[in-house]
Amino acid sequence: MTKSILNDAPEWQMDDAYGSLADERWLKSEARVRRLTDDIRGMLQEGCGEDVLSRALAAYEEALTLQSSMQTFAKCLGAKDSTDPAPSAAMNLTAGLLHELEKASAPLFAALSALSPESPLWAKKPFSHWQFVIRERQNDWHNKLSESDAGFFSDIEAKAFMPLGTMHKSLQKLIDFEAKSAAGETVRVRAAKMVAVLKGDPDPVLRRTTGDGMRAWYARHGDLYAGLLNELHGIRLAGFDRAGVDPLEVSLAQNRMSRASLEAIRTAILRNLDWVREGIRLRAKVLGVEQMGFYDIMAPAPEASGGVARTLSYEEGIGLVKRALGTVNPEMPAFIDLMLRNRWLDAKPSDKKVGGAFYARFNEFRIPRVFSTYLGSITSVLQQGHELGHAFHYWTMRDLPMIETEFPMTLTETASTFNEAVIRRVLLNEAEGDERFKMLWQDVRSAGNFLINTMVRMEFELAFLEERRRGVVSAERCCSLMSDVWKRWYGEDATPDVWLWAHKLHYYKTDQFIYNYPYTVGYLMSLALMREWEARGEAFYDFYVGMLRDTGRMTVDEIIRVHFGADASDPAFWEGAMQSAQQATEAFAEIVEARLR
Repeated sequence: MTKSILNDAPEWQMDDAYGSLADERWLKSEARVRRLTDDIRGMLQEGCGEDVLSRALAAYEEALTLQSSMQTFAKCLGAKDSTDPAPSAAMNLTAGLLHELEKASAPLFAALSALSPESPLWAKKPFSHWQFVIRERQNDWHNKLSESDAGFFSDIEAKAFMPLGTMHKSLQKLIDFEAKSAAGETVRVRAAKMVAVLKGDPDPVLRRTTGDGMRAWYARHGDLYAGLLNELHGIRLAGFDRAGVDPLEVSLAQNRMSRASLEAIRTAILRNLDWVREGIRLRAKVLGVEQMGFYDIMAPAPEASGGVARTLSYEEGIGLVKRALGTVNPEMPAFIDLMLRNRWLDAKPSDKKVGGAFYARFNEFRIPRVFSTYLGSITSVLQQGHELGHAFHYWTMRDLPMIETEFPMTLTETASTFNEAVIRRVLLNEAEGDERFKMLWQDVRSAGNFLINTMVRMEFELAFLEERRRGVVSAERCCSLMSDVWKRWYGEDATPDVWLWAHKLHYYKTDQFIYNYPYTVGYLMSLALMREWEARGEAFYDFYVGMLRDTGRMTVDEIIRVHFGADASDPAFWEGAMQSAQQATEAFAEIVEARLR
């Protein structure tokens, strides 16, 4: 029955992009990138006068637009069918195109970086919309390498490092074990199913047996993951050491955020850790356990009297999302209708799909895509809202120069988590009795995930990097490091997910580094946006869109100063954002105590 209900989930089409990897449009874009790269080399041989710089920069921007679209297309195909080797080869091809483009353009960006901030060129197109990015590029750690080291590491990254970006997905394809449902049925678990179950399947037995099966599977294959993680971070550290840079500073520069702001967030969380942990303890009591199992960290609220949660059809689930977001502004559900009408959203379950969910966009065509696996739970509904928030974020700025739509991951997570917060708030306000309990459960769960779990993931990665400097880190040691940082943040309130470092894709991304705390930033900024929504009323939507449009041309610190009138390096700003989550936890505690009397 459930499977037939979920068959109404949409599948995307690619006809308005490249169609396929053999399509003439794909081949034409590839040829155009190569031609533009050659053109840039030729232009820069003429010197670096204003005309040459202008033409070369315009050519670079066009080539980058095409290359990024091709890369997105290959990623989307690979996510949809993980058994097809062609997308991985296409990803490597697009990485090679970018490598050659960057090499050819190195003199261009050296000349632009040398320009004075007062240069009249910055007032002219195309220079005007590149000034912020040029400033950011100056902070890139590669610029601190010697010329010979820079050339060497550029080749290493293109030929040895970037190709490793597909290896984690290849390893995940091997996942295949059996779990049991509450009804006693045997369930085959592969990568997408495993991720979806641990992100909030309503069946507690399936969660537990999937967690057990996952641990057993990684215990057998963990050395492969440890080897890959060592290789990725080993290459990174070799470059960082030659450049004399701190790994965290590299990540902060990539995420356009100051160390002081990250420290302020960490301080704010530690000051509030007791009530965040209390939310975990309360949920454990409801589940009838003394200590929360790691497989229950993202569990939805259990049904009253042992009932079974109703599976929401996709139409019902997306209807909830649209209705909630419509309370902010009608343009938000209208955008979702556009996504569905154009078949830009993929949510139908399939064993061939990779686990997880993501948003992507084709810069060449100025259109987004959303990838997910919809399973009919309230968690799946919130995930739809989350990914559609990403897509809406891009949609609000698609008319800007492409380079100004490239927002960092810290700000990428703002619109997505705001969508989730709005959906939870609207459903909570409408809810009574058991439904109110369920929605508060969602609020408390989100607080634990974004304020504790992401900190665990970040601190593991920092600890791993320190040990990797001294040598290869075994799978056993990785588990030990994860257990240590887990207990530091969760205390004894949840059993450690010692294999989190192996199954979390974020550790294996080659385009992002220390990709953990951006979720915490996005969550807290979404809560700050909720406060602005309450304060501004109907004027909020214009404020919101205006802020989103600046996310590709301002740092996190600048966004908070300019749009919120606050200091991102002051823990008080982040603590203020947390107040609504603390209030939700207190309200949840009252209901739990009443239920357990």
